[in-house]
Amino acid sequence: MKHKILFIAIFTCLTTSVFSQNLNDSWQIGIGFGITKFSESDAAFIGDQHLFQVPTLSLTMPIGDRFSLDGAMSFNTIDDVGFISNSVKYFSMDASFRYNFDAVLDKLAPYVFVGGSLVDSERKMTPTLNIGGGGIYWVSDKVGINPQLYYKHSFEGYESMRSHIQGTLGIVFKLNWNNSGSSGRRSSAKHLGGCMI
Repeated sequence: MKHKILFIAIFTCLTTSVFSQNLNDSWQIGIGFGITKFSESDAAFIGDQHLFQVPTLSLTMPIGDRFSLDGAMSFNTIDDVGFISNSVKYFSMDASFRYNFDAVLDKLAPYVFVGGSLVDSERKMTPTLNIGGGGIYWVSDKVGINPQLYYKHSFEGYESMRSHIQGTLGIVFKLNWNNSGSSGRRSSAKHLGGCMI
């Protein structure tokens, strides 16, 4: 019985150690590329089913222990990347309200978000309502790999855009514009204190 209690106590401490840190509690800037996909029926209206965007740019600002505001832009400066050739332009300005989960496997920081965009594809700027998720795998203390997936819903009243999916992949750089290091140390201290009890 004592062995079981000891095992549960150690497992709880280790589990808390893995999930106790929020790795997305700092300012971040990112650059990458994106691919959008329209349905077959909407592709005829837009002019293409798949569009390639390079670069995609992002800036993330923490606003609490779990929440961040994210601004992003996507546009195509290259129309042919070999496996995708754009026949129309795509430009998007995005704003998202992000909820950051605790770290998974020590370095992966997942999140979900809601927000909106202004999207233009050869016609005029059209608002969309967005939901999605992503994560950052921190390869070092300052640099991470950031895959992300949007669903951008275009309402039927707007005739210049259609709903679509956008996936992005970028490199994120952590900026030292807050005291995330000290808060991280406080979090670790609390955690160690809990385990010592």
